[in-house]
Amino acid sequence: MIRIMKYTIYLLLGFVWILLSGSFTIGSYLLGVFFSILILYPFRDMFTFTDSGGDVIRKIPAKIKYVCVLFFEIGKANVFMAYKILQPKLDIRPGIIAYPFTTSRSISTTLLANTISLTPGTLIMDVHVKNKSLKGPGIFYVHSIFIESPKEVRDSIHEDLETVVLEAFE
Repeated sequence: MIRIMKYTIYLLLGFVWILLSGSFTIGSYLLGVFFSILILYPFRDMFTFTDSGGDVIRKIPAKIKYVCVLFFEIGKANVFMAYKILQPKLDIRPGIIAYPFTTSRSISTTLLANTISLTPGTLIMDVHVKNKSLKGPGIFYVHSIFIESPKEVRDSIHEDLETVVLEAFE
């Protein structure tokens, strides 16, 4: 079943390729399938497809919410960073905090780390987990350009980002 889903994704991405390229030929489709296999094959262990079909459909609204929250947080952080940079006196308080995360799947850990790093002014410096498969719980070491209170940053990450990632991908 898992193998069928992986092959289905490769074939569907071939269609996405021909839609984006604008060339509706068999050769273009096969090229899209080839590139999807080439790009996704190294990441095959990350996508285990353990969710049933019903779970995947049930989680679609949560995944849409995740994308909306991600774009909102990136926009909010961009405005904040622009405000800080355009001030006559550069008022930054950089620091590093340890953020304990509670994800149980490697895809959730990866998406949470990428979401934090995509937000301007923050960067994941290191990840500590007990096993090599990135399954939590663990600790992110997050560098932030503006830290008034480490607790506020931790609470912001948990409330704004981690809860949405867990809802959509756990």
